[in-house]
Amino acid sequence: MDNRLITLLTRGESLTRAEYRVLAHLTEHPLLVGNITVRELAQATFVSTATIMRLCQKLGFSGFSEFIWHCKQLLSDTPHITAQRNDLPELPALFSQFIANYQQTFQWVTQAKRQQFADLLRQKESFFLYGAGFSYLFAEYLTKKLQVLGKTAFISGPGDSRNIFLSNAARYQVFIAVSRSGETEQVLDKARIAKNVGMTVVAFTRASANTLAGMADLHFALYDEAVHYAAEAAGVTSFESNLVLLMDLLLLEATG
Repeated sequence: MDNRLITLLTRGESLTRAEYRVLAHLTEHPLLVGNITVRELAQATFVSTATIMRLCQKLGFSGFSEFIWHCKQLLSDTPHITAQRNDLPELPALFSQFIANYQQTFQWVTQAKRQQFADLLRQKESFFLYGAGFSYLFAEYLTKKLQVLGKTAFISGPGDSRNIFLSNAARYQVFIAVSRSGETEQVLDKARIAKNVGMTVVAFTRASANTLAGMADLHFALYDEAVHYAAEAAGVTSFESNLVLLMDLLLLEATG
């Protein structure tokens, strides 16, 4: 983008999207100024010539010729083209630690486990997801993703009656539980019911030994740098970002 024309963009508060697109096109391609007709500019930006004329008037010019003349005057100043930086931006100190945590998690996500999840996604049509606290947000995220893929996916949490799950469990083929600790009693209760009615149980938990992991047919362990889940549940760690990355990776591999 040529910074000599950037002042034009600052005058575009009242412009429509189409008008702003014309203006942005010229700032991105300053060599066109004086070398393009109003009709050619309209074709290049997918607007009408009338749209360009309205743009010129909104910017305070009598017409296209005066507008172009003004652009030429701006471009006659010392050029200053925004340079593309090749160097990486300065990264936070914790960035490398988060990357190391991601790598640790994905060492545990074996190809066999990823394939097992992909097979479930391809062969099963109905999924019941459950999460409590912060985990509910991520269970809901996965639910929406499954729905976009055309699957029947239902989300539930501690705020819902236990009878909701009891009444609907037989209709679903896969139970997916998200629980950082793997010890939340409401989650364990639903996982037991799911096992009893023949649902496949998939669990996402922290990597330390926990009850839910032992109950699951397919368990995804995630690295968690928090020393004690109960004391640090509200702390910011890489666990949640690990979780989203893992979910997206599994879905991408299963549908790719």
